[in-house]
Amino acid sequence: MIKGILFDKDGTLVEFNTLWINSTYSVIYELVKQYALGDYVGKTNKIAHFIGLKGNEVDENSLLAGKTSKDISKVIADSLHADQEKIHKEMNGLYYRYVQEHSEDIKAIGNLAALFKQLKKNQLKIGIVTADNFDVTMLTITELGIRKYIDFIGTADLYEKKPSREAMEVFCYAHSLKPDEVIHVGDTPVDMEFSKHGRFGVGVLSGVGSEETLRKYTPHIVESVQDLIDNKGNFIYSDSLLELQAY
Repeated sequence: MIKGILFDKDGTLVEFNTLWINSTYSVIYELVKQYALGDYVGKTNKIAHFIGLKGNEVDENSLLAGKTSKDISKVIADSLHADQEKIHKEMNGLYYRYVQEHSEDIKAIGNLAALFKQLKKNQLKIGIVTADNFDVTMLTITELGIRKYIDFIGTADLYEKKPSREAMEVFCYAHSLKPDEVIHVGDTPVDMEFSKHGRFGVGVLSGVGSEETLRKYTPHIVESVQDLIDNKGNFIYSDSLLELQAY
């Protein structure tokens, strides 16, 4: 029986492109201006390409799609011949300020409050496991009005980054769940690797991962998280509905 759901954040609960593409270009540009000598736009675009940005598209297997700010800061620091720890700290601050100042760009994928309320009616524990940091994650879920529904927040500055099993283990321990009672919902290969620590993964097509790629990991593919509840208000992976799907 599925008793818990761990959600990825960006591309799964929140539209990826509306916030993270512009914010990433902005953050890189500010760092380039501080550490480089001239050709700021050219160097910004070069670093953006290194981490997976191709214009306004994101490579589904890139650092930006599935890695942490620490991973990204190493690429930026190496490119600018700067200290990674300093770049990482400055980068996190720049991202946080950008999200604060552009909170209107935090776009939920559907009505998340209604979705989470219905999942709670189906007796499910809800968690978020993201490559993002805690401060930006809290800012995001507060802006979306879903904080009260969330039982666990696992961010890359608190736990080992996905696909490590640590966040899954802590979530299960905190809520007396077994791993095979938990599913993970996400949009990238890293999410699907992480889902192997639970019952199974559910791939969503609302983010950067293609259906072809996600199907290499799981047969459970939906257009978005909104499809987790059927038109009768039932969780589609309840035991009774899973049995029907098997026939």
